[in-house]
Amino acid sequence: MYLTRLLYVSDYNRDRPFNAAQMLKSAIAKNRANQITGALWFDGRQFIQVLEGGRHAVSETYHRIAHDERHNNIELVSCNSVTERFFPQWSMGYFGDTLTNQQTILRYSTSDKLIPNEMSPDSLLGLMMTLELKNLE
Repeated sequence: MYLTRLLYVSDYNRDRPFNAAQMLKSAIAKNRANQITGALWFDGRQFIQVLEGGRHAVSETYHRIAHDERHNNIELVSCNSVTERFFPQWSMGYFGDTLTNQQTILRYSTSDKLIPNEMSPDSLLGLMMTLELKNLE
């Protein structure tokens, strides 16, 4: 099975209840069971997520997320076969909207506000690899 990296963005559906800690706990357990690694950005408005693992497991996970009512306007940004993982130690790393991360966003974007639709897939992935991760495992 090929190693695959998938990147998507979506808007948070404010009509649905959301508990970030509960969602991350569930995601970590499912990802570990399926040997998926990755990272998630959530700032109260939107999600940006990188998933890495076997092609089938990543595809199955993405489709489950795409049907989750907490997401609106989900958009697949990129999905590629890769030779190595960028987040091998994270069943699900989590990024918050910190001052450090706002400064990092400016390196990859035209503003310190994260606007994924104004960024290339390479810029989004570079940003995700550079942001300050929080370990919730």
